[in-house]
Amino acid sequence: MAPIFSRHKYPFFVNLVIILVYRLKRGVRMQVPPVNMDNTMPGFLSAFCDSVKEGAAVLEQRSQNIIFCNRSWLEIFGFDSIHESTVVQLCKLRKMPLTMTEWQNSLAIAEQQGVFTEQVQYLSKKGDPFWGELTIRAFKSNGSDYYLFVIDPANKAKQEEQQIAWDKQRSNALLEHASMGIIETNEKAEIVNVNPFVLKLFGYEKNELLKKKIELLIPVRFHSKHIKNREDYIQHPRNRPMGVGMDLYAIKKDGTEYPVEVSLSSYHYNGNKNVIAFVSDISIRKQAETEIKKLNDDLEDTVELRTHELTHAIDQLKLSKEELSRSLEKEKELNDLKTKFVSMASHEFRTPLSTVLSSAYLLQKYTTTDEQQKREKHLQRIISSVNMLTDILNDFLSVGKIEEGKIHVRAAEFDIREFIDSVIEEIQNNFRKRQKIQYDHQGNTKVILDASLLKHIVLNLVSNASKFSPEASIIEIKTESKNGELTLSVKDQGIGISPEDQKHLMERFFRGTNATNIQGTGLGLHIVAKYAELLNGTIKCKSELNKGTEFLITFEENQHEKDPSH
Repeated sequence: MAPIFSRHKYPFFVNLVIILVYRLKRGVRMQVPPVNMDNTMPGFLSAFCDSVKEGAAVLEQRSQNIIFCNRSWLEIFGFDSIHESTVVQLCKLRKMPLTMTEWQNSLAIAEQQGVFTEQVQYLSKKGDPFWGELTIRAFKSNGSDYYLFVIDPANKAKQEEQQIAWDKQRSNALLEHASMGIIETNEKAEIVNVNPFVLKLFGYEKNELLKKKIELLIPVRFHSKHIKNREDYIQHPRNRPMGVGMDLYAIKKDGTEYPVEVSLSSYHYNGNKNVIAFVSDISIRKQAETEIKKLNDDLEDTVELRTHELTHAIDQLKLSKEELSRSLEKEKELNDLKTKFVSMASHEFRTPLSTVLSSAYLLQKYTTTDEQQKREKHLQRIISSVNMLTDILNDFLSVGKIEEGKIHVRAAEFDIREFIDSVIEEIQNNFRKRQKIQYDHQGNTKVILDASLLKHIVLNLVSNASKFSPEASIIEIKTESKNGELTLSVKDQGIGISPEDQKHLMERFFRGTNATNIQGTGLGLHIVAKYAELLNGTIKCKSELNKGTEFLITFEENQHEKDPSH
């Protein structure tokens, strides 16, 4: 009876079957699915290859292309067709991808030794990890070289076992080669494992530490405190970073103490709470810190001393400079004041002095009784001119006292209505012809202020209102006491003040551009502003050219204490 297939007709596939049967002899379970015939190989060979659970693929050495793979190969990687299965893709679909050099090395081992085997954690096309045992065998067919790749995927239990073994191998590698001490204890604080660095750190052999209390490695004076702390930690475990600001000490087998940093971590195993301590010897760092601290302290002391000396020198220099600047500024202001005073006096004193001189001359001419009226007229002119000169000199004296800080506030309670009435009575003889004052008060009449300073303010404002208003005009004065504030308003119907001039009203010797032909010193409003400031007052000016001016001053009465002498 002739064989079902001829080895000479299908040499490649016969070799493939022989290799797969070799794999199946190891106990691989075969499930035969419906036969799937194709044009590449006989149907029974295709069914045979697709029936095994291992993934199988054939790589042609010359082209480095995968020319065949079974159904399991596609399923374990999640490929839709053989075209997705390339060498580059196989190198990538691993937990630890292979380089092309590493790939060629694996093929070379298979050629030299006949077989290459390794446990590999693969990734499916979707990224799902799985463990598999990879076997690579080299074979020839019709003078061409091929490689048979067989991947035996592990079941879930085996994968977990392999993962645990891998994790254990990795953790052991970390444990053995870590450059810090790692100590594992159980919930009774007994040492269950240490790494080699701990033995080097403390000078013990491993069997001398196992099953011993952790306090063996801690100075005796800290035992009671440490026992309480570790019991609290077991009850409420938490990860604690290295150091956490505490000064910790350990003790070697020979009794040597040294500073350490300890970081704690915990885990559960078989219902027990275990603790892992990571210990670092920080003696060198502490010594360096001490030396650095000493250097810093010495440096800080030196810097502080030099800074103090330099600061003192700078302060003295600043003081000298400020005193010099103040002296120069005062001298400059004084010279400026003298210059302006001379300029103003030469102008302002000329008119009243000429008036006094001419009136005195005329008085000598009026000697008869019937000329008494003429004499009184000239006497009144002399009195008015003298009062004008007195006002000018008083303004200068007031400015001088303000600049020297010799003005002191003496607050007392008085009746504001009676006060304003007395000021009006005192000044009304100096008004221009037919000028009238209208005064109105609202609120409580009792106020607490410095009456002397307030009088200067009212006299200046009312005098200006009369001076810059036409004859037969009305000057309005209003006061209002409300909520601990006194508001004073003086309003005229005069020539007004331009917006530009309003910016400079309170400056010394400033006079409005439309007031140059009206006699005055330019000091009145400057004095008003300074006195208002002393009385915690604020000034507002409302004015339009040729429509009059209103000055509003608000005083806070509760800011002043009564002068006990009043």
